[in-house]
Amino acid sequence: MKYCLNCEWQASTTDESSDRTPSRKAIDHHVKTGHSVDSSAGAVPPTIPNGSDTALVRELFSSSD
Repeated sequence: MKYCLNCEWQASTTDESSDRTPSRKAIDHHVKTGHSVDSSAGAVPPTIPNGSDTALVRELFSSSD
């Protein structure tokens, strides 16, 4: 399964007859939009953490200098 990390786009091998077709579609989607595409065997698409999650992680791991 190919998932876009920036929008709802996705492609799977079950939709097409060849494994190469979703990969070609993923490349085309990236070239057209500049979005990042990921491959995953899971049923749920991966997500990019939003800014507040990133800030929280930074706060949790900040040094105590």
